[in-house]
Amino acid sequence: MLTRGVSPTDLPAAEALLAALNLPTAGVREHLGGFLLAEDGDGHVLGLAGLETHGRVGLLRSVAVTSSARGQGVAARLVGEVLDQARALALQHIYLLTTTAEGYFLRFGFVRVPRSVASDALLASREFQDACPQSATLMHLPLKENAMTQTLPGLTDQTSTSALLDALRAGPQLPLEFWLHGERLVGPGYHVTEVKAVTIEAMDCGGRASSWRETVIQLKDGSAREAGEGFMTTRKFLGIYDRVARSVPVRGEAEVRFEYGSSVTPAMQYHVTHIEPQAKRVIVHLQRPGVQCKAADSCGQPAATAEPVEASACCAPGSGSGCCGPVTTDLITLG
Repeated sequence: MLTRGVSPTDLPAAEALLAALNLPTAGVREHLGGFLLAEDGDGHVLGLAGLETHGRVGLLRSVAVTSSARGQGVAARLVGEVLDQARALALQHIYLLTTTAEGYFLRFGFVRVPRSVASDALLASREFQDACPQSATLMHLPLKENAMTQTLPGLTDQTSTSALLDALRAGPQLPLEFWLHGERLVGPGYHVTEVKAVTIEAMDCGGRASSWRETVIQLKDGSAREAGEGFMTTRKFLGIYDRVARSVPVRGEAEVRFEYGSSVTPAMQYHVTHIEPQAKRVIVHLQRPGVQCKAADSCGQPAATAEPVEASACCAPGSGSGCCGPVTTDLITLG
């Protein structure tokens, strides 16, 4: 599936798709520059979505998918890219009107709000004035500056989801292995049991809020018979991921982590340090997670210490009390 901007020559096809799905076409021509089109490899239209801008406010509209392409993640891909476009334009808020899909848009963080919260510019748009009925539900998503695309606070040299996928797609089909600190962590015959698109909302001990996304891919040991069949290939791994991405709004810019545990290894999420293509295999090198103070400059805890600092009974940012200590690389266990 490919996505691209809509050109004036695409307008008849775009309006025909909307009309076929009983969606309004009013205002599409005027805001055509904010529309995206999804196509298959042969150039057949799969879906459409648009963004109207009204000052610092955006309106997500005309999310439409052909009946033959439903269930393939087309809408999720288009909505995600429109939201990225809105953030790139530094919009502060985005709204939408819907009569049937309120539950679907909840997954992206939209919430139902009364029409009284909409700006005058938004209320004056064709979508509000004559395209959608008064009974349509208004939904709102606040857009913090790069809130969902920023890097994980306190950590560097992350591997993004798109970087991992690009590296695997670039090479031939080879066995895919996962190593930790120079030794193989996951044995042959493993399964990819889950792919999770995770949104984190956090506040550090310095009182600073931050948000980011992660992609967590869960691995599980297979049976003895499956182990004898060898490692999963890069092609099979990509096939599993691509099937999930049709339904789950995973994001290319999100850091990718792998979750693994066994009868002798506690379950935890590992960072990816790098991908190493070799002649007969591809190795994904992992690193254990650690605990790190992200507010060292405000709460008095050094960024890195040789010895743990005893936590103070009084944790006050700026007090120099070492309120975020101790800083260690202790493992985080899950479950």
